[in-house]
Amino acid sequence: MDSASIYYLGVTLILFLVFAAIVARTYSRKYREKGEAPKFRMMDDDKPSDENKGGRDVRRK
Repeated sequence: MDSASIYYLGVTLILFLVFAAIVARTYSRKYREKGEAPKFRMMDDDKPSDENKGGRDVRRK
């Protein structure tokens, strides 16, 4: 094995470890609620209640 092969193997392993860390952080319980909060906020904006109608809702007044 020459030095270039070892270098590319090392870079590949480092990038794999970075990918695994990103996946582990994304799907951890600690960050799950924080990551899904924008999704629920968008769903609340689709069906605003009477008290949450703001200036942006121009559908029916």
